[in-house]
Amino acid sequence: MSKWRIGRLFLLMQSLVAKDLKVRYKRSILGFAWFLLKPLFSMVVYYFVFTRILRFGGAIPHFSLFLLTGLLPWNFFSSSLSASTSSLLDNHRLIRSIYFPRMTLPAAEVTANLIHLLLALLVLEILLITFGHYPGLSIILILPALALLTIMTTGIALLLSIGNVFYRDVKQFIEVLLLAWFYASPIIYPLDSIGVDIIQSPRLVQILKFNPISGFMEIMHSIFYAGTWPPLWSWISLSSWSIVFLLAGIAVFRKAEPVVVKEL
Repeated sequence: MSKWRIGRLFLLMQSLVAKDLKVRYKRSILGFAWFLLKPLFSMVVYYFVFTRILRFGGAIPHFSLFLLTGLLPWNFFSSSLSASTSSLLDNHRLIRSIYFPRMTLPAAEVTANLIHLLLALLVLEILLITFGHYPGLSIILILPALALLTIMTTGIALLLSIGNVFYRDVKQFIEVLLLAWFYASPIIYPLDSIGVDIIQSPRLVQILKFNPISGFMEIMHSIFYAGTWPPLWSWISLSSWSIVFLLAGIAVFRKAEPVVVKEL
């Protein structure tokens, strides 16, 4: 790809992301703060449920911070998939008007949410340090981990955006799927020895590690919450799923794109 095309693609992505952020916070008083407030509200609810009712949260020190460490990237993941699913339909007039790489539409939704996540992680780190969770040298791994998560999310976003053009049920289905996906992910529980005690099934813990998002959540909890080096399995899982979903997303999108333009 020539420098000219790369430059135009960068400007296009920049324009789409800026447009998304502008539209998202139009007439909003709190603006970006909502990206942080939603996980905070969820954290309060889950903290109360799992420390006062089910009580297993008491086995994890500073359980609220453990929750927030997982809720922030989950909010990025779920918000990106929800928004990108309808990205082609929402921009059907633009798609019909001019030619441009249509993959940039779902990718722009993911990028916009990534910007929110990066800002939210800065706030998270301040909170963790306040309560004695100091970062270790493993903090240097957060950028490659975020890059892999973004790649995986973009791949899934490409698949969902195409599917939603042909079947409007995809938009509804992903909302239901994300709810089940949340509880099948190590967000409110770890997958270490404490997680085995909580789940009380070593085999189930091993099965949960195959969850595409589990690797990244383990990396997040290791880097931010525990200040330790993430286990090898988490990198293998995250890298593998990222490659699989990105290749599948690009292949399906390219093959279906001509038909999608006609459908719109």
